Amino acid sequence: MKITFIAHSSFLVELERCTLLFDWTGEVPLPAFDRTKPLYVFASHHHGDHYTPRIFSLGMDNVTYILASCIRLSAKRKEGLGIDDTKVYRLRAGVTQRVDDLEITTVRSNDAGVAFTVCTPEGSFFHAGDLNDWYWAEEAEEWNEMIKAGFLKSLAALKGTTVDAAFLPLDGRLGDAFWWGFHQFMECIDCKIAFPMHCWGDFSVVKRLKALPESKSYCLRIADISKEGQEYLL
Repeated sequence: MKITFIAHSSFLVELERCTLLFDWTGEVPLPAFDRTKPLYVFASHHHGDHYTPRIFSLGMDNVTYILASCIRLSAKRKEGLGIDDTKVYRLRAGVTQRVDDLEITTVRSNDAGVAFTVCTPEGSFFHAGDLNDWYWAEEAEEWNEMIKAGFLKSLAALKGTTVDAAFLPLDGRLGDAFWWGFHQFMECIDCKIAFPMHCWGDFSVVKRLKALPESKSYCLRIADISKEGQEYLL
């Protein structure tokens, strides 16, 4: 399989029988890929750095959309975008949905929308969306505790999950807390490789995380993302 880091929280996963696209916003063009294979487009929530209606204008007939239920599409909007309802799944948190030969399970994000676990015959993947330990030093401690509680609740639902690749937030804006969520994910999820995302272009956080003694047990499984468009063969 080939995994391409497109930008921010967007990844393209190319498999033998299909292609998966996560949280593409359209600001960075898609890399070339085999458009004869079925394409499954995921959007974890409605925030502009994770979703754009441009996903419905890919110029392909063999596309299926798996969207968080917070992404609202009125009948008029669907008509304007030319959306075929039979190719759109809107999933709330805490469900498992079979789509062709994909099994998709969601957990609630403590920010917005959902995180996806996607199992295919060729591999399994976890995309966190905006699920993270969002500790903001400038916020009231009560707020941070509430956010952490939501994170830990969803993390408990993921305990024991095994995937080939995980896409996890690593956000330097959180200051000293930038690594907390990533670390907790890695203690909960068994994955062959973990891809940092949501870095807002500051890829120095990847090296900072790998240098921490807390990451010693998994640092060799962290992808060395340093720029947009990087490709990884697994």
